[in-house]
Amino acid sequence: MTTGSEDDHAITVSFARQPAEHVAVMRQAGRRFAARQSRNAQSTGAAFFVSAIVVGAALPVSFHLLREYLFIPVFGLSPSIGKGDMAIIWLVPTLILYALILIYSRWLGRRRLAAMQARIRPDVHVIVTITPEGATWNSKQSSIWLAWGEIIDIGLRDGRIEFDLESFAAYIPASAFASQAVQQAAFARILGFWRAANPVQP
Repeated sequence: MTTGSEDDHAITVSFARQPAEHVAVMRQAGRRFAARQSRNAQSTGAAFFVSAIVVGAALPVSFHLLREYLFIPVFGLSPSIGKGDMAIIWLVPTLILYALILIYSRWLGRRRLAAMQARIRPDVHVIVTITPEGATWNSKQSSIWLAWGEIIDIGLRDGRIEFDLESFAAYIPASAFASQAVQQAAFARILGFWRAANPVQP
């Protein structure tokens, strides 16, 4: 059961934290942090262009070495075999290997996700208090206080109000609010508090 109250100076809501949602927030936040820290688009494009040139140059050499030292002497293929034929022959095991890697990666991803969720206690009651000075997340196990100056971005994502720091994210889920209209009103007030404390937004 969630509760909420609001006055001129504070917003107070509560919710039961769920492992699946908590992990989803952390994973999405991790992608945003990585994107902020990545190289700019020009250097990324240049790296991709150079990589394409290297791969394009390496393929003929690889096919030549495979032809001379693997396909002809080991598998007994005709010396007249061309690079086009070799590419077709090589395509089948390459596709099989790619499919196996893809299946393994998805299995490993699901396993890691389940392990992350298993480490988070379900139904932990969290009380969030928002004031003009900052925000607090309180539970029996922990308490987090964030001043508005520490928060670099606030967004409404996937039905949640999310608060980004440099390497951490906090959130208030939709379940903390009686309706979407109440959530939108709270989000507007939260943005007002944040912008008042940070006149110049990033």
